[in-house]
Amino acid sequence: MYEFSVYIGRSGRNDFSVVTDYIREYVKTECYKETFTRELYDNHIVVVAEFGAKLAKILNADFQVVQLAAYLHDFSSVHNFELLNEHRVKEAKVADELLQQFNYSENIINQVKDTILKHSKPQNKKQLTAEAICLFNADAMSQLAKPLFWLYFGYTIKKRSYKECIEIYTKWMEDNWKNMIEPAREMMMEEYEFIKKLK
Repeated sequence: MYEFSVYIGRSGRNDFSVVTDYIREYVKTECYKETFTRELYDNHIVVVAEFGAKLAKILNADFQVVQLAAYLHDFSSVHNFELLNEHRVKEAKVADELLQQFNYSENIINQVKDTILKHSKPQNKKQLTAEAICLFNADAMSQLAKPLFWLYFGYTIKKRSYKECIEIYTKWMEDNWKNMIEPAREMMMEEYEFIKKLK
């Protein structure tokens, strides 16, 4: 199913940067098959990975887990937007299948899956790992950083009116903001102030 895993297996290379590069390229290739999913990759998935990297340094989280989870956290919706509301479960399964092929330890695979499963809902922060906190916040930061993409998403995919898109998006961002950690808020203050003006 994933041709690149055979190549890596034969080469004997299985370090983090090589695996992440291949997974990133695999996700990108799949996303670039359709116009909207290409936009999802360029305007969300890559942005989440970038913010996740910054937060991983601040929170001393496992960089490898955060990056793998960032590239795979919205991947199932690329193939089927019907799964969007339940995508966390599907994403965790995809991550498991991919990372098993690279002979990752069960510990790393379980951490990536756990990070993906917990990133969408701001659950009790005491129960979240540093990696899940990074992914939740990076996801929220990406949504603040790219308002036009999310308005386009609401209009194109959800078939909502312009007014509905604005109302839903601004409420969504307010909810995210309440649950973001202070370092993430500090990075996104300018974008948040802009969003408040959309109301």
